[in-house]
Amino acid sequence: MADVWQELEAVISENRRELSLIGQDVSKRIEKAGLDPHIFQLVNLNLLDISRTQLDRVPDDLGNLINLTNLTLQNNALVSLPSTVGNLVKLKFLDLSHNKIERLPDELSKLKELQTLKVNVNQLTDFPDVSTLTSLHILNISHNKLSALPDGICSEHLVHLSQINASNNQITSLPSELSSLPHLNSLHLANNQLQELPNELSECTKLKELVVNGNKIKDRKLLKFTEQNSLKQIMTFLATAMEKEAATGDKKDKKAKQKKKKKGPQNDNVEDLARNIISVLHFAPDVGVVVKVEAKVSDVRPYVVCCVLRELNFKKSLNMFKRFITLQTRLHDTVCQKRQAATIATHDLSFVKAPLLYTARPSDSIMITPLFKTKEVSAGKLLTNLQQEADALRREKKRSTVSGIHKYLDLLKDKTDFPCLIDADGQVISFPPITNSDKTKISKDTQSLLVEVTSSVSLDVCKKVMDTLLKETLQMGVGVGSGGGTDIAADSTDDKPEEQEDVVAGGEQTEGIKHANLRLVVEQVKIVDEEGGLKVLYPSRTDLHEDGFDVIRNWNQDG
Repeated sequence: MADVWQELEAVISENRRELSLIGQDVSKRIEKAGLDPHIFQLVNLNLLDISRTQLDRVPDDLGNLINLTNLTLQNNALVSLPSTVGNLVKLKFLDLSHNKIERLPDELSKLKELQTLKVNVNQLTDFPDVSTLTSLHILNISHNKLSALPDGICSEHLVHLSQINASNNQITSLPSELSSLPHLNSLHLANNQLQELPNELSECTKLKELVVNGNKIKDRKLLKFTEQNSLKQIMTFLATAMEKEAATGDKKDKKAKQKKKKKGPQNDNVEDLARNIISVLHFAPDVGVVVKVEAKVSDVRPYVVCCVLRELNFKKSLNMFKRFITLQTRLHDTVCQKRQAATIATHDLSFVKAPLLYTARPSDSIMITPLFKTKEVSAGKLLTNLQQEADALRREKKRSTVSGIHKYLDLLKDKTDFPCLIDADGQVISFPPITNSDKTKISKDTQSLLVEVTSSVSLDVCKKVMDTLLKETLQMGVGVGSGGGTDIAADSTDDKPEEQEDVVAGGEQTEGIKHANLRLVVEQVKIVDEEGGLKVLYPSRTDLHEDGFDVIRNWNQDG
């Protein structure tokens, strides 16, 4: 093995999983003959660190190291990265900082297990889409030449992203949808070309650190706060501005309504036309969704209510999908009493095969691919992992409490069997109250939705939660509008110019009506016991009785 570097010989002889090549001696060898090609035959490596050298190129053979979880190539002379980096699907940590990289390969988006990505101090002018990096926690893109944050940075799938450092770039504006990142707690944007900050940034409730000094903020008062990096004053300023903006919009709407009323008696029926409707499709024996409940779940989490929402359109406005996800989070904190009373799960019906089984099983026999994960894991192992994460967070933050899903681990404390919802293919689609399956997760393309509410308290609690969810989903405008599906959303001002006030309803222009009436199509789901006896049919005639909307029962979907 005379041709093999001594560091590699040690790794091979001792069957090590880590290889570090750092410093001047390594740099001289690289300049003389390039990297030792034997490196890329060490397919069992978990960690590879080549740093502080004159390395200017990494061969395509990098893609052979498919078991790498940590790749550090910082403080070198790299100008690019091979596209084969996309083969390293187990990678969790990637450090490319302090190089001369001008462009990253699009294949970077394949690294769905990546948790930390550092590419600071390079020459980047653009960046690959990051929306598929669903495990990403930390992103450092500071000290580059970027004019905008990466595409996909506001994706609803980046539920773990907590730290973004984009300081010392040439960024001119920020997307308002940054507030959709549920765990964003650190945002560094110093020394860019920002002239304003989006008011919606004030909705980032987890944000603990906001650094925006060194920008060209137009508003003098806000500029003062940003130069002081005063998080509290910045957030208060933005929140106040957003409230004023909303109040101005309300006044415009009120004036418009008053103006229309003056037109005469032909407008007296406007309120009637704008009445919102929930259309209930009765259960169809041949095609309806049935959930069988096994007796063994009664000792764990006995109550379940389901229904199907059809004819949904999450693309009606830019924020529609985000608002629906936010609604579920809010209901978990309010009517669900922080999940102590009930939990909500939503599934894309196209990925679910009925009939369904609601049961309880030993923790290690429940296999599920958790939301935003790619690997199947047992419920017992998932809880163990989450508990370890919670303990680590407590130690890191030096607090007695934790956030996110970790808050709900005690709900299954001392349980030997866990509740689960299983489809006809034997696929576990829900593990309440912890998570539902990534295989059935909803997206902006979802048109039919299976909604599941479970509780250990009572059936009435399940129904109350479901009633509230349906009412607020209706008001949101994600369902069809009047006239058989006009594309008018409740938050249409997000996407339409102010002067667009007429609505096309049923193919004809209707003057004097700003919004068509909203309609939500809800299909009944039958819950039965092990002998097939009816337990729950939702929504029944005793459900959904409120003054805020009309309910059409046994509505004919074809007519």
